[in-house]
Amino acid sequence: MIFKIAFRNSIKAWRRTLAVVGAVAVSVFLLEIGAGYMDGFRQKIYTEAVRENGHLRLVAKGYADKLDLLPLTPNMQISDSLLEFLGSFPEVEAVRPAIRFGLLANSASDVSLEMLGLGISPSVSRRMYQRLANAVVEGDFLNGPDQVVIGTEAARLLKVSVGERLILLSSDVNSGFSAVEPQIAGIFRSLNAEEDAQFLLCDLGTAQRLLNLPNRVTEITIELAHREQTENYLEKLRPHLPAYIEPRTWRQDQASLIYLLKLSDVAMAVLAAIVLVVAALGMINTFLMSVLERLPEFGTLRAIGMGRTQLVSIVVLQGFFSGVIGTVIGLIAGIPVVLYYQAHPINYGEAMESFKGVDSQIGMAFEPTTALWVLALGLVIAVGASLYPAIYASRKRPVEILRSLA
Repeated sequence: MIFKIAFRNSIKAWRRTLAVVGAVAVSVFLLEIGAGYMDGFRQKIYTEAVRENGHLRLVAKGYADKLDLLPLTPNMQISDSLLEFLGSFPEVEAVRPAIRFGLLANSASDVSLEMLGLGISPSVSRRMYQRLANAVVEGDFLNGPDQVVIGTEAARLLKVSVGERLILLSSDVNSGFSAVEPQIAGIFRSLNAEEDAQFLLCDLGTAQRLLNLPNRVTEITIELAHREQTENYLEKLRPHLPAYIEPRTWRQDQASLIYLLKLSDVAMAVLAAIVLVVAALGMINTFLMSVLERLPEFGTLRAIGMGRTQLVSIVVLQGFFSGVIGTVIGLIAGIPVVLYYQAHPINYGEAMESFKGVDSQIGMAFEPTTALWVLALGLVIAVGASLYPAIYASRKRPVEILRSLA
């Protein structure tokens, strides 16, 4: 009976119902757009940063405790059998032995530049640094031995171009002075100024020759299909690891990434709170006006025996009906927008330079779980906004209502 009365009242006062439905639809639309943007931001940071640093990093015991910025000791010996074993699990996407080191780059123009080097196998370099591979403006990305790739600012400072050779100087593992002369395969343009001027990518063999580390590396990074698989993979891997190898998860190594992810959660919560408050205030006003207009009707219903709880139920059910319709409309309008910008990311240019390891293109991302949360919030807005007017009307005594009409 209560359900039928609420439904009929919603249809009878269709103008008020449309106003509430519109307010709910706009609120849900804004929530879905905002949530899609934040999900896209999170996905971008996670995908780029974790891909380049791995979900799991294997280092020699004591390496992570060294005070040096890029220590060469302790290091690890690698073999094909070890790499094959690490990649034999179904959740593993890539296994990447690498050496991180400091160096001095010297060009034929007698210009020197301090740089941070990464030696890695060319076969996995494009996957690991996909954003830099896509940002190559001259030549090609790392694709063979005796090659390096540098940024446009480094190339400008060193006065070099694709095809020329760089002399790389560094202190090797035995504290001796060593040099190699690889060829510049490509030049990328990174929107991170520091990376564009100081980062050098070379093939693993070149780094091993320069640093006197034959068949040895300073780390092995492992990329998994999903970050949630990290702990399970580590549990399966740990019993088989040699005693001298220490595993480190991405959560241990990437505090800045976790901070950014938490920051995005806070930003999403603030956005949702603002939209909820603004929408609720607007809908409370609409519901209250509707209730005031219908006070004579409510007074009559109370006079013939309707209880306060039943009256509150009628008004809240009307809010629920409006919430369902408005939420569905808002999602139908918002999801296509999110999907469009998921396929066509927004280019923020220099505004993203401060985020190391993230390029300027950030798109939205559609997450079914997020859409369900938005759906729930839409219903909460409508039902919550109808509570105050419903309680206000239920507290009015029938005699007061009928006397005011006399």
